[in-house]
Amino acid sequence: MPRLRPFFSCGAIYFGIKQSQVPLQETHWPSRGEEKASQPRVAGAYASRLIVRSGPKIQVVCVDDEWIAAAGDYTELHARNGVHLLRETMNTLEKKLDPSKFARIHRSKIVSLACILELRTIDNREYVLTLSDGSQHRSSRTYADRIDSWIRTN
Repeated sequence: MPRLRPFFSCGAIYFGIKQSQVPLQETHWPSRGEEKASQPRVAGAYASRLIVRSGPKIQVVCVDDEWIAAAGDYTELHARNGVHLLRETMNTLEKKLDPSKFARIHRSKIVSLACILELRTIDNREYVLTLSDGSQHRSSRTYADRIDSWIRTN
């Protein structure tokens, strides 16, 4: 009699006969924490472009010269060709972007490291960053280690 392994779909339990070839003892069922655990990404696996939807239009925006700000449940992507609204969280975008090119400087800001023109120190390991588009952004102490390591490497 073949062993049947359950899988879940739409709240109901089904049994697959093809899956019965793998003994249950060897099957690894990931826990909730393991499903969401992110693997370290390789250098070429980071996003170089983002898809932006605005009404019926879908734009592809290169992520070379931008900074990103949180806007409630959305994020604002500030690019050369304007400001785009994305329905993604800051944490999701931070994981998609290459950490050698982008740094989170505040819980609501991610900046392109290539765009930093000036750093000005203020109290308690905080900085005011001036970017190439003239905008100024204040960093927080929580993310000060990321900026300090970038300063040491450059």
